[in-house]
Amino acid sequence: MNGVKKKATIKDVALRAEVSPTTVSMVLNGKSAALPESTCERVRAAAAELNYSADVLARALVTKKTNIVGVVVPDISNAFFSEAVRHIQVEIARYGYDIILCNSEERAESDERYISLLAGRNVDGLILTPSAESFTAENAEKIKRLLAGLHVPYLFFDRYYTDGGTRVAVDNEASSYAATQYLLENGHKKIGVIAGPLTLNSSRNRLKGVRRALSERGLSLSDEFVYEGRYDFATGVNGGEMLLKKDVTAIFAFSDMQAYGVYESAKRAGKRIPDDVSVMGFDDNIYSSVLEVPLSTMRQPVETIAKEVCRSILALIENKEAEAPACCPARLVRRSSVADISKN
Repeated sequence: MNGVKKKATIKDVALRAEVSPTTVSMVLNGKSAALPESTCERVRAAAAELNYSADVLARALVTKKTNIVGVVVPDISNAFFSEAVRHIQVEIARYGYDIILCNSEERAESDERYISLLAGRNVDGLILTPSAESFTAENAEKIKRLLAGLHVPYLFFDRYYTDGGTRVAVDNEASSYAATQYLLENGHKKIGVIAGPLTLNSSRNRLKGVRRALSERGLSLSDEFVYEGRYDFATGVNGGEMLLKKDVTAIFAFSDMQAYGVYESAKRAGKRIPDDVSVMGFDDNIYSSVLEVPLSTMRQPVETIAKEVCRSILALIENKEAEAPACCPARLVRRSSVADISKN
């Protein structure tokens, strides 16, 4: 007579590994730093042999914790967010936590739905990057009211509301200031900008950095030299087409994906990079160094930021006051897409 095989318990694993159930729990929950590695390996091997999986629901009922953190990002196809999530998942696993990832597709309605969904799953904390739509006054108030009523620790990652909440983000103003200084040092004064949505603090602060660098040289940035769109390829193409008609000598795209679009628009217009127009990006995606003309860009310290995100959300979960993270500004990466025209 065939029956259902009994599910292995933590006691079964302990017997197989010849350790206590407490030791098994410590190893499988990522809290085994004080244990010999040989013991940890024996426990993991025993768990694998018995196909042991923890009863998360039962554990949560006892401990009031799920050891799960919810992560909501606006666009997982954006290389910055996909890389950041990868680092967050690896880093937070070191502390015995897992993540549930939700992708809002830049929609405020999805932000609300996923925040409620994750709270309903009793996640221990939330890491939230609001969608562009969630920065309108009406939608922002909805999100803030929702978060305040859930009593779940949360922090904002990359994008944030300026009037409250723990946040972790790169110093966008300082980073774009450095990028613009680099263009100015190479003789570029007629600079066009392709921005992300200016409802977002990331895009506004990058624009502020550009204007500050120009102002220090007695220059200004007219609105007609700023193209606003999304942080995507299509925006780069459209913005590039517009700015090339204005005979700019350089285009600063606020994301590498936008910069790739500028390359395409330059190709269509018969313009050579950097001979006819220089291009500057922001992110340092994996493809930026292997383009036919490698892209000069600002490298975001994604791994460092991810570690700060994990440190801060875990502090909040443990009812500690999260320190204001001192995230480093992005680092200038000089490649071939910016020409020196200072002697022209």
